[in-house]
This record gives sequence, C-alpha cells and structure tokens, in this order.
Amino acid sequence: MKRILIAYYSRRGQNYVHDQITDLPLGNTETIAQKIARRTESDLFRIDTVERYPEDYTECTRVARRELDENSRPRLTDRIKDMAQYDTVFLGYPNW
Repeated sequence: MKRILIAYYSRRGQNYVHDQITDLPLGNTETIAQKIARRTESDLFRIDTVERYPEDYTECTRVARRELDENSRPRLTDRIKDMAQYDTVFLGYPNW
C-alpha cells in the first residue's frame, strides 16, 4: 500500500469567503486537507510558521504580498523527519 502525505498551510480566523471576511474555526485549506486525508487514508501534516501572521485578514494579505515580493521563506515550527517514507505528497496552501 502506498503511503500518502497531505502537508498543508491553512489560515484559521478571519478569511475571505463568498465576497466577505468571515471568522472560521478551521481554515479553508485545512478543511479540504482533512476531507482528502479521510478519503485516501493519508497522513496529515500542518505547516506552521514560527512568526505568526496578523489576525486581521487585510493586514495578513499585505504581509503575504511583501513576503512574495521579497521571495521570503518564513521559518517553520516543524518538519517531516523522513519524507522518503511517502510515495505521494499533496501540498495545500492559501493563494492570498
């Protein structure tokens, strides 16, 4: 049986949903990652940054834009110890 990993970054709290900013207990990407994991019996790995993004959605998108412009690579809180154990890796992330 092939081993599958779903690694994802997701924003909880303020998110842009259906043309408005809404408070979400789970981010959009996390919700989808969990659904895929259940259906494929995959391992889940939540990607998280050492430095937190702003709670305010609009400010968060400004920070994300700056990081994109500067080709930033934020430090992560954890890593997968042995990627070789996985045959397939799905990567999920927001597109702000």
